[in-house]
Amino acid sequence: MSELEMPTVITAISSSGTEGFIAGTLFAQGWSVVFRAIDWESLERYINSNPDAARGALLLFASDLPGISKVKLDSIAMKIRQTIGFSMDQQEISDLSELHEIPKSATDLVSLVRGFVRAPMVRGLNAPQRVARKSRVIAVGSAGSYTGCTTLAMNMAMELSILEKSTLLIEGNYRAPSIAAYLAMRNINTDAPWKTIAPHLSLTEIDQELSGTIDDFMDRAAAEFDYIIIDLGSISGLSNRLTDRRWTSTMTTWCCDQADELMIVSRADQLGAHRLAQVIELLQNTSVRASLSFVMNMKSPGKRGENEEAQFLKSTTALKPIRIRSIAKDSRAVMAAEDEHATLVEINERSNMRKSIAELARELKS
Repeated sequence: MSELEMPTVITAISSSGTEGFIAGTLFAQGWSVVFRAIDWESLERYINSNPDAARGALLLFASDLPGISKVKLDSIAMKIRQTIGFSMDQQEISDLSELHEIPKSATDLVSLVRGFVRAPMVRGLNAPQRVARKSRVIAVGSAGSYTGCTTLAMNMAMELSILEKSTLLIEGNYRAPSIAAYLAMRNINTDAPWKTIAPHLSLTEIDQELSGTIDDFMDRAAAEFDYIIIDLGSISGLSNRLTDRRWTSTMTTWCCDQADELMIVSRADQLGAHRLAQVIELLQNTSVRASLSFVMNMKSPGKRGENEEAQFLKSTTALKPIRIRSIAKDSRAVMAAEDEHATLVEINERSNMRKSIAELARELKS
């Protein structure tokens, strides 16, 4: 299968509502749904009659399919490219790790499926060799201004620390650093390379002096922490920064070459969609070795939010991201956290935005 070719899909789901949602969403994103089985017998018949098509297909099944069993699934494992299972029964999901809860939105579904079909990104021929490390490094960049990039980075780091993962949050936005101001902290790097700010969570800033030894610093950090979250701020001028020798571009260049994931945050409104399109155009013409993911922040409620999400998926799918997420607008929770110089979980752990970021952290951890 070529790098640009989208995988074909077979569905085997009894519930017409669930099957329609899954097949329709994937079809809208460019996948070809080649067969829609209504029971095990019809699925097995199709696979045996079309071995070449089945071998390159992704099978999405649900435990409600008549006649299905683990033994039968094992019997066709070598005839299918990959399988993803769903269930509406929480006990079944708990008992069988290969079963997933049915996604609640199109974005969640596409993100899940993309996680199984990780198409490689085109890389530069002369890019530095990726260093093997203990930690997972995730750089968070903003497609434009006021996307909530810093809020996402801070709260994602906090949520990972709550999961008892040692996490380092790095302020990498030289032009407009804001994490210390958000958290009402000063002199972060005075006595040590990083400062513990909560159980399992530390914070540091990359300044001009530290940027000169960035490789050594990141190697040391990677040996100490399970996760490193880097707030890059706006990446609208990404291509210029990658050829810029000034120290202010050091962190962005390092992340594009060495981070495990570059997570790009955009706003859901029309201006946000415009800025995202500009960043996507840059990425299509830039060699970035980090895997890409996208988060649409401040999603509107109701029909408007559905339209924003559809446009977001349409814009981002061509880059084959490993993760696509949307986060609902929650201005009240964000403002309350800013007023108290705290993270969302410390202010209102039941807020919708906090729940979305906590879910994202659990996905990163798995």
